[in-house]
Amino acid sequence: MKSILKIIPALALALCLASCGTTTKSDPFSVSPSLELRMTDLVFLGECEISCEYDTYIGFIRHLTKVNGEDYVPGDKVKLNVPGRGLAVSGKGMEIAAAKMLEKYPEARFFQVVLETKETDRAFLGSSTKRVAKVRVYKFK
Repeated sequence: MKSILKIIPALALALCLASCGTTTKSDPFSVSPSLELRMTDLVFLGECEISCEYDTYIGFIRHLTKVNGEDYVPGDKVKLNVPGRGLAVSGKGMEIAAAKMLEKYPEARFFQVVLETKETDRAFLGSSTKRVAKVRVYKFK
């Protein structure tokens, strides 16, 4: 009887920990198999370079310091969220930096990431990271 009483809390803990994980995938604007998009259907508008810099403390606390080379003001948030595979830049600050592309090219509808770099300077219990992406901007004919 005593051994069963010792096993019950362990089983309850294992059950609680096993039920914590969830997986969610959302791709609302995925390209259907019948739609074919070619480069001849697009008009090249230009190329942008977007960047963000942030500090990480204790491995998970992030503080955004610069967006596109300018000091970041937390109250001014304009984000560009592109669902699907068009704009594959991710991470804190990159969607805020991507809004620069719509300011420069308001008629843009398709974005292609050409190059993405990430530079990290490690320190004791923290790091400084700079992310830069070059993105080509297109519109549909």
